[in-house]
Order: sequence, then structure tokens, then C-alpha cells
Amino acid sequence: MEDGIATVLTGIHTGDVDVTDTFHTDAPQPGDAEWEEVVEVSLHTVSGGLMVRGLMADLDEELPALSFDGPGDYRLRVHARGRDTAIDLAPDDVTEWYLIQVWPAPPQEAAALRRTDNYGASIRSE
Repeated sequence: MEDGIATVLTGIHTGDVDVTDTFHTDAPQPGDAEWEEVVEVSLHTVSGGLMVRGLMADLDEELPALSFDGPGDYRLRVHARGRDTAIDLAPDDVTEWYLIQVWPAPPQEAAALRRTDNYGASIRSE
């Protein structure tokens, strides 16, 4: 069995985004209304090496493993805001923020809890 992979699409083409991870023993409350998109997915990791990685470059700062409880099943709730600010551009400043809440949980179907940004709507319509 292969390790799970989730891809989060940013609105910007190139540049830095702000990512915060929080780790929980049970499902936490979702972030407040400042988050424009909130989606949950389940991932399984055989190795326990579930990590946040950049698509085309290394991260400026290494984030801790999302699989904080070792190999197994996890639920990720990904929050996004700011993806409409600089679509397909390369801003010098951070224009997008992400919060990833993680907890051990049996596999479940993906769920969209909030969908309000235009970038997300354009991706879903493709």
C-alpha cells in the first residue's frame, strides 16, 4: 500500500504562502468564517512520513510530520484564505494563508465544509 497524498492548489503561481499545522487527538472545531475554503480528507500513511511539501521547491522552513501518531489513518481539515488575491501571479508578500488541522481517524469520504472563494469555484468547474 502506498502512502496517501493530498494536493492543495494555491491561487498564486509562484511565491510564499503561510501554512500552520495543528495536531489533535479528536476532531477539532473548524476555523471561523475568515477561512474561505474548508475541506476535509482522509489519508493513510504506511511509513508515518506524512509531510507538507512544496510542489516545485523546498520549503523555507520544515514543518513537522502530519502523521504525529505514527503510521495509520488521519483526517486532515485544510482551511484556505486569500487565494483570490493574486491568481497566477508571483507576489513578493504573502497573500495566502492555510491552516491544516490533523487528527487520527478512520477513513471517511472527503467533505467540503465551506466553499466561498472564486479560485476554488474555478478549479471545481474544470
